Amino acid sequence: MSKTNDGLTTKLKIAKIAEELFSQKGYAATSMEDITTASGSSKGSIYYHFKSKEKLFMFIVETAANEWKEEWAKIEVNCKTNTEKLYAISEHYVKDFQNPIFSAMEEYGNSQVVNEEATAELLNIIRNQYFETYENILKDGIAAGEFIDENPRELMYMLFALHNGLGVAYYEMDFDDLKELYRKSTDFLLRGLAKR
Repeated sequence: MSKTNDGLTTKLKIAKIAEELFSQKGYAATSMEDITTASGSSKGSIYYHFKSKEKLFMFIVETAANEWKEEWAKIEVNCKTNTEKLYAISEHYVKDFQNPIFSAMEEYGNSQVVNEEATAELLNIIRNQYFETYENILKDGIAAGEFIDENPRELMYMLFALHNGLGVAYYEMDFDDLKELYRKSTDFLLRGLAKR
């Protein structure tokens, strides 16, 4: 095995163990010392791959976002219409609440200590994974004559804000009720979007 492959294997191992710790303890409560101990890696090795705990966390967030998008690609091919895609993306979004890293991501996003560089990095991940996916569904729906001819970028912000905002119900509803809430929200959205 080459040094490059060894390095990548080590990097992914560290990230996987760190993800488990962040999921169990939260972002703030997980120290680099915890990650060092759990991974069996030296501090030097961890800092070689990730300049800081924040960079390590961002790598995990980006990996989770990439996996979400890859999973969406498998779901999307089974949708016959863009209306079906809207229902499917709503369900796919809500399923992400079951991802073990979700709570740590929420905690991190609501933290007052997030710096400008990290905020920009987080926004870039959201743009590349989520915004692009949502906007493509809306553009395709407009082009196919399923949805009204409105600015797809503005519609994307509305759809993403709806999904993101409904996330507060996660703390008060069981998962099946939450899924139903997202399905109902798509019903309401489509009443405004559907081309008459």
